[in-house]
Amino acid sequence: MLKKIFWPVLAPAFLYACGNGALTPVIVLAALSLGAHQAVAGAVVTAAAVAAAASAIPAGYVINAFGERRSMIGATALAAALTAAGVFALITHNGASLAIFMIAVVLVGSVEVVWSLARQALIAETVERESMALAMTSLGGAARAGQLVGPLIGSVLLLRLPLYSVFIMHIVLALAATVFIAFGPADPPRRHRAASGGEGRRLQVRWDAVFLAGFAIMTLSMARQGKNVIIPLWGDHLHLTASSISLMVALGSAVELMLIYPGGRLKDSLGRVSTFVACVTLLGIGFAILPIGGTIAFFIVGVAVASVGNGLGAGINMTFGADLSPSVGRAKFLGYWNAIGQVGSLIGPGLISVLIAAASLPLAVLVLACAPLLGGIWMASFRRRIGLPGRQRVRMPPRPATDDSA
Repeated sequence: MLKKIFWPVLAPAFLYACGNGALTPVIVLAALSLGAHQAVAGAVVTAAAVAAAASAIPAGYVINAFGERRSMIGATALAAALTAAGVFALITHNGASLAIFMIAVVLVGSVEVVWSLARQALIAETVERESMALAMTSLGGAARAGQLVGPLIGSVLLLRLPLYSVFIMHIVLALAATVFIAFGPADPPRRHRAASGGEGRRLQVRWDAVFLAGFAIMTLSMARQGKNVIIPLWGDHLHLTASSISLMVALGSAVELMLIYPGGRLKDSLGRVSTFVACVTLLGIGFAILPIGGTIAFFIVGVAVASVGNGLGAGINMTFGADLSPSVGRAKFLGYWNAIGQVGSLIGPGLISVLIAAASLPLAVLVLACAPLLGGIWMASFRRRIGLPGRQRVRMPPRPATDDSA
């Protein structure tokens, strides 16, 4: 199963994630180097996230019109061109450079949504349902591996080269991903063919199940994006150095990578809901350990527990989307589904900022811990109405007939 999606999906996903992962830590630094105020530099990242959320539904329609492979090729090529505009701004460093750079970064956020949805739709169309969770988890694993490797390569480049060298690295890897997609093996035949005129009909979707599952996914997205904010803030709260905090983040990422394959198997064998509940429960407990313990030892334990939960749940958002998607108009539906998750990604960091300003960091961490736990209770309560695939029963081969006269 993994072999047929390795070249057209997993390899390009790894390459693109390497470039994107290297780019993420330096976007704010690049904006500052162009003269942006700290608040403006931080707003660039927020604006890119808002653009990505707003682009999710239109991206589904684009993929539905042009197809998965052509959409992936176009998205990676366009992302490379926009990143090149950012490099131009950093090199020229004139009066218009900051505006050019900010526009390029925001548009890249929108384009990446097309890339993300197209690869999900391609897997959903070509992989059998019995292996869907493993395939989606492998996709998430390829992206996470790239996001771990990319910053390491970027840090080596920045030892000798200027800041824009990381942006050039992203361009090269995006183009390499495009080559893999364009010249890779042909797509396997789709399991579903739309009837004549089928794409123009209304999506045949169980919307009640989508909204129920979507609320739970929103709490997971809140926790995941909040985790990226909470860990550095809590490390600083404990007076740890930046290198120590970075090491904790890297170790957490390593734990998540080790659990990706077991997590995929659990989703297919134990069931989607059971794995989701285990994922969000561990995330919530991990967050709660931080303020309850309040020491460096508890910080390490909390990050480890949260990373175990996040690793087991790798790809679960995409798996839910594939399970709930219709066979006709799948890309359109995945655009709507992705928008739900993006809302949670925006709420998480925003809620943390508000709570820190109004109360304290420990209270913000405890509230964030409650969000995934609420999502687990919600999902378990409505599991029958949502109707996601459950535990797969292993079918035993029939016993051979015996000769009673023997």
